This record gives sequence, C-alpha cells and structure tokens, in this order.
Amino acid sequence: MAVMPIRKIGDPVLRSEARPVQKITEKTGTLVENLKDTLRSEEGLGLAANQIGVLQRVIIVKAEEEEMIELINPEIIGEEGSSIDREGCLSVPEREAPVARSENITVRFLNLKGKEIVREFSELTARVIQHEIDHLDGILFVDKIINIPAASQPQTQ
Repeated sequence: MAVMPIRKIGDPVLRSEARPVQKITEKTGTLVENLKDTLRSEEGLGLAANQIGVLQRVIIVKAEEEEMIELINPEIIGEEGSSIDREGCLSVPEREAPVARSENITVRFLNLKGKEIVREFSELTARVIQHEIDHLDGILFVDKIINIPAASQPQTQ
C-alpha cells in the first residue's frame, strides 16, 4: 500500500481521541496495510492510526511471536503486575524516558474479519499495546514519564 508520514509531537491530531471503527470495510483494510508499511519503514514496534493522521481506533503491533498484529477497537479488560522501563515513540523523536506500565494485560479487540478476540499479552508486547492505546486516547508517553533516581533507572541495551 503506502508509507505514510508520521505526525510529530505538537500536531493536534496526536492529542485527539480516535473514534471506534463502526464497520470493517475495504478502507479499514487499506488503513491497516498503510500502518504496517509505515511501521516496517520506520522499524518501530507499534503504530496507532492517529500517528498517521487517521482518527480511527486501530493499532498495529509487532508482537514477539508474529510479524505484526492488527487490533481494531482495542480495549484493555485486565491488567496484572507493574514494571518501569524506558520508552520512545516515533511521534516524539530522539527522546526516551521511564514509564510505568502493567506487565501483563488482557485485551479485547476485533481482527480484520470483524471477529472479536480476547487475548493476553505480556512484557514488551503488553507495553507496546498500552503505549499505542494511549495514542488512541490522545495521550503521549511524555505525559506518563516518572521521575526515578538516576542510579536506579533501567539501562538501555
């Protein structure tokens, strides 16, 4: 399909709440493919539709066990544990900071065929999904930065 430009911090679309997908159509499929192409191009871990200027509740995540997974109208319905790790974002270039997230989550979402799926995610994939769902709600990771002493901050590899 197409590699789309990624909206950067300061663009009002990033602070807007995305609307639920009412009906999965060919346009939804095109959006998903554009998100995948853009994510591959940027070598990121996840991408939300509003990061390419589309206010629809659609995210793409590069899951550990799969190439990519699309989540339409994702909703976290369960959370367990907590961890702090450094995060970055394609919409906030050259910035990383510690953010607390749930370690394990259960998410309800639709796939491209309109089938409702309930699935558990953990560790990095759970973190990325939470980060991308925040985008759909107009929240950036910089809004969730926690201040921890420098000596105890997680180390990046």
